Order: sequence, then C-alpha cells, then structure tokens
Amino acid sequence: MSIFSFIKRRITFIYVLYLYFTQKIHDKKLIGEKKSYGLENPDLFFFIIRLNNPSLGLMAIYNCILGYLRIAENMGFIPIVDLKNFPNGYLEKDEVGQINAWEYYFEQPTIYTLEEVYRSKNVIFSSGVSPREASPQVLAIFLNNKKKSKYYFHLINKYLRIKKHILQHVDTQYLNIIGKKRVIGTVSRGSDIINLNGHAIQPKIEELIARSKKMLLKWNCDFIFLASEEAYVVEIFKKTFGGRLLINESMRINEFKNYIPWVEISFDRENNKYLKGLEYLTTVIILSRCNCIIGSLVGATVGALAINEGTYENKFFYDLGVYK
Repeated sequence: MSIFSFIKRRITFIYVLYLYFTQKIHDKKLIGEKKSYGLENPDLFFFIIRLNNPSLGLMAIYNCILGYLRIAENMGFIPIVDLKNFPNGYLEKDEVGQINAWEYYFEQPTIYTLEEVYRSKNVIFSSGVSPREASPQVLAIFLNNKKKSKYYFHLINKYLRIKKHILQHVDTQYLNIIGKKRVIGTVSRGSDIINLNGHAIQPKIEELIARSKKMLLKWNCDFIFLASEEAYVVEIFKKTFGGRLLINESMRINEFKNYIPWVEISFDRENNKYLKGLEYLTTVIILSRCNCIIGSLVGATVGALAINEGTYENKFFYDLGVYK
C-alpha cells in the first residue's frame, strides 16, 4: 500500500468516526414541527418527509429520502413522502398541491396514503434540511462499508420501491440497449455542478475516456454505457468508442453557459418535468445493472450503487475533493 493510500484510509476512518459521534446532534436538525390534523390513527406517529430545496435532482431527492427513512425507522415513525405540497423540480408551478411527484416514480414507503396522514392525530414533519446521506461523498462511504451498507440496503428494499410500470419501461430499455452484453457504466457529470461549492470535482473528459478504455480490457467488458446530460460529451465518446458505446436516448443540453440547475432546464415538449425524471431514473437503473461502474461521487453514480446493492463486479470512483 502506498503512503498516499494509507493516509487516505486513515482520513476516511477518522471522518467516519466523526460522522458516528455527531450523528445524533445532526439528526435533531432533521425533525421539524408536530401537528394534528384530525382524530384518525391516534396510536400512530407519522413522519412527513418534505424537502426545502426545489433545485434537487431526482437522485439527490432519493438520497435525501433514504436519510430521512433512517430517522423514521430509528424513531419508530411511519414515513410518508410529500412531494405534493412543497415545490420541487418535478412539478410545474400549477401542479404544486395537486400531484405528488414522488408517486410518479416510487411507491409510498408504507400502506398509508398522504391523504390519510393529513387526517391523522400525530403528524411530525421533517425539517426539510438535507440529511448527511444527501452528500454523495458521505453516502458512498456508508454504502462501501460492510456493516453500514447492509442497513441501508435494508432501508432501500423495505421503503424505496420503484413503481411497476417504471420497472417495466426500464426492463424494455435495458433489453434493447444492454441485453447480454458485458458493460461498464461510465458517468460523466457536468453542466450545473462544475465549480459549484461543495460538489464533487469532476475528472476531465480525456481522463474519463482513458480510464474507460483501460478498464474495458482489465475488467473483460466489451461496451461502455455512458450516462451524461451533455450532448457534446456523448459525441466525444462516440468518436472514441464507436459501436462499443451504448446510451439511453434522452434529452441533453448542447451547450451550458449560465448556471441553471438541471431540473430547471426546460425542453419544448409536453410533460417535460415528468419525462426528465423518467429518463434520468431509467439511466440510473440501467447503470445499476451494468457489470462494472466508473464515475465521480455524484447523485447518479451513488444512486446506482444504492440500487445495485453492492453487486458490481468492479467499481472505480473518482474522489478528487469538492469545489470551493
């Protein structure tokens, strides 16, 4: 082991200890106000999971909710996700209060509906503050830890159930794109997170291509499945890999000039916000089904790792620090 690797492991170990000993203090910030909306279910305590950052992408939302599910289970609360009454990137302005965007893609965590919860006696709100799991860097540490990962995979299996029609759509896409091929999933994330404070520093495209080339041989794979929201990145990969490049067809940006959160970028089509979420989730699930994965510590990469439940044959994650 090199000195660099040894120092990095020691730093990670110390950071994990810090997270462990400060977890209870941080969790107190995640529990908000208590309200009563009626007399139903007097013996139950419901935990409405809301988020106060409307710029979060779908996998950032997924990771946040995973953290809040941990809180709910530890406290003995019954969790319910409310992406209906609070603005988020998957509802148009006139849809807030009308549609629960979470239910576009996922089942509610339990048998209770949001409507029933809002008639119940004991209702506790999340504060809306992002839990530690919202950080891909932190969640990656948890998911790569044998003891911690088992608990998170338990939460995912129990509560984060993808809707059947979404899975049917993904199955069709997966068969058409991947089939029985041996594939490396490569994640290239750019646009709105480049130079954004606190987000993972991204590898250069040339480095990502070189790494993908090297790992195709080392990991005995024949194809690259590329996840990227940028059209020019897809074209560069196509020039390099030709017919060995696989993608999920989705809307991509041709040029990113000014900072606009990805969820706020609009494409001229009906049901744009819903479709953007569907395309993104489809890509992430396909990533989770690849044999191996390469990418930086961003929502799509870590979300795919969560859905994959640690079954990748091989993985390589860039950990280059964060933008400041």
